[in-house]
Amino acid sequence: MYRIAPSSIFYPTDEKTEENKSNKQQDPREQFDKPPFPKQQKQEVPGTESEMTPKADHGEETYRGSGKLQGRKAIITGGDSGIGRAVANAFAREGADVLISYLSEEEDAKETARYIEEAGQKAVLVAGDNSEEAHCKKGSDKEVMLV
Repeated sequence: MYRIAPSSIFYPTDEKTEENKSNKQQDPREQFDKPPFPKQQKQEVPGTESEMTPKADHGEETYRGSGKLQGRKAIITGGDSGIGRAVANAFAREGADVLISYLSEEEDAKETARYIEEAGQKAVLVAGDNSEEAHCKKGSDKEVMLV
């Protein structure tokens, strides 16, 4: 049983108070690891995901898509690792086919492609330097492979 307060906010009556207490949401401050965190190593740029300790969470196991990008195509630069990998994974889980442009981390790119394909989407990998015009043209030619 609920009553409406003058400010149009619903407040539970005494009948539901105990139930509301038992249905509290989790406090996000309590869900994750707390300091001190494990020491992280330094890598030469560009680094590789396989050498990271602790391993990064890109949503491979946790993110659930809802089809918001169904039938779409995405080009992600730097999609082999880090935020780019997380975005590529999320886009694929939302239904998009993904082209990943990356510098030279072949193993990381293949791992990202595996996550995209596990989500049921097409993955296209394009290695090279995005600061070079010829590479960008090659990437736009491979973009056709997404169609």
